[in-house]
Amino acid sequence: MSHRSRSPRRMVDKWSAKQLYQIYTPPSFLGGEEKIIGETIADDPEKLIGRVIEVSLSDINNDYSKMHVKLEFQIIEVAGNKAHTRFKGHSFARDYLRFLVRRRRTRIDSVSTVKTKDGVPFRITVTGFTTTRSKTSKKDAIRRKMLDVVAERAIELNSEEFIREATGGKLSSLVYFQCKSIYPLKGVEIQKTKILKAIAS
Repeated sequence: MSHRSRSPRRMVDKWSAKQLYQIYTPPSFLGGEEKIIGETIADDPEKLIGRVIEVSLSDINNDYSKMHVKLEFQIIEVAGNKAHTRFKGHSFARDYLRFLVRRRRTRIDSVSTVKTKDGVPFRITVTGFTTTRSKTSKKDAIRRKMLDVVAERAIELNSEEFIREATGGKLSSLVYFQCKSIYPLKGVEIQKTKILKAIAS
């Protein structure tokens, strides 16, 4: 039985056709500044379009307290050796969520779809933790307040501002201070966001 081996020249030609591309955050994510979040190799830049990159927020802002915040960026354009992205969404590492759930605490989740001032739809999950077990009536009141605060803030901000507040901790602080008077809270987190496809008018 004969075996056909790959031609060394053919393998060299295949690799020489590939190019190294640097992947950047959208300028809006850091308030006007782009930052490299990775590198990739491709023989055709069109093959990069649509690819999703996941990075930790701590890799972008050098704040190691944000290692649990996982960001997703999708490549939308390639110019030269630069791959430009858009923000797709964020979520918390599962280990971090398990760490937050303590004995005798009540976890309160609210999931809603909101639109920002510039009409971009988001699905957003807010999670709060009480200091002690709470009654259902208190949980329901906190959940309603969470939904109201997030919806009101969304219509005050454009999508870029909303993303920065949701991932950076400002929005969770706002929800916490608005809800803690209902029942004592240990904390509030914006544990997940996702940009939805634009709704046809």
